[in-house]
Amino acid sequence: MSAGDGDYLDTFDPDDNVLRFWYNEWHSKARTKNNESTEDTKKSVRDAINRFERFLATQKDSQSYDCHWSDIKINAVTYDDIISPRKVTPQLAEEFLIELQQEFAADTQQNTYRHLKQAYGWCAEKVESVEINPFTKVEEKVKETNNDWILDTPTGRNPYLIPLEDAREVVRSWSHPMWLSVQLLLAKYTRRVGGISNLDIENIHISHPGCDWTVHPDLRQWPDHISFRADKRQSDTGRNTGNKTKTNAVYPIDAELKDALLWYLTIRPQPESPTDPLFITQTKGRRLSGDHISEHFALRAKELGYWYGAGDDDNLNPHYWRHWATSHYQSQFGGNESKGHTALTKYIRGDSKEDIIGIYDSYTEEKRDTILNAMPTFLKPYVDEH
Repeated sequence: MSAGDGDYLDTFDPDDNVLRFWYNEWHSKARTKNNESTEDTKKSVRDAINRFERFLATQKDSQSYDCHWSDIKINAVTYDDIISPRKVTPQLAEEFLIELQQEFAADTQQNTYRHLKQAYGWCAEKVESVEINPFTKVEEKVKETNNDWILDTPTGRNPYLIPLEDAREVVRSWSHPMWLSVQLLLAKYTRRVGGISNLDIENIHISHPGCDWTVHPDLRQWPDHISFRADKRQSDTGRNTGNKTKTNAVYPIDAELKDALLWYLTIRPQPESPTDPLFITQTKGRRLSGDHISEHFALRAKELGYWYGAGDDDNLNPHYWRHWATSHYQSQFGGNESKGHTALTKYIRGDSKEDIIGIYDSYTEEKRDTILNAMPTFLKPYVDEH
């Protein structure tokens, strides 16, 4: 079988064809209809694997090519003609990244690295013949030696951030209580769609007689609070969107968000378990996916005139709110003038705890009050017009 067969059959040997075995298991066979990778994602993954296997083809002593490795026709190469992906060492992975940086644009470099790192991480856990993730080892080595990262960083343009008055009009344009709640969550907590999709009933503790479910232990002592947790993974049964966070954190719920959530909960079917999804689709009652959220945002952005074309940084989408809210909190907290408040912005964003100053490692009443005082308001009954 050639290394670049386009059909990606499910007969790959996990020892020899381990990357394509991962592709088939993760992006094809094991995916449900509602949890299937998009065609664009599949193509990006296939391209990354092909790119890596072209490089591995040049590492076989018995092989020689009359073109640069990036131009090798991988469909004409058999697995006997390349270094087996499961035998790749951290040194070889590092050499590939160096070559990758010299040959491809920053976006391609980063996407290739991300897909291969994910693939090896899965294989190291699931396939006995893969003992380590060579790309993780490279990353650890770079950090230990305090060297600059090998790959280039895409130079995206900073998005134009709409004024608070315009942001309020955007939020108020959502009349359905579920979508209004989603908007408020994104704009107040800088969270990604995965964080919103993976919220469960137990992750909100609302002080109200109708909200008498068992809350997560994180919230036991904190009424009118919400928790975002890193242990809500796409691979869990019933979930459909990645979380993209490594931290667990608790945040206060202000008055307008509390009212929006209560409004939504009055029309949501009664949950059967605290671990039921907070947000569900209106038709089939399934967990609201990140893709569903993004699609609705794109439609509304076009209606409101905040859509400028595919990939434009100024498009109003869920990730736009992450930029917007981060900037809002930085201005409220004084930017870099106060190290403690800079750390608090990172806490709200869910950034790695390695970056957070120690005084903000534990949640306190002082932190609650500071966040509430800085939290943006959007709905007319709650807006401080002064």
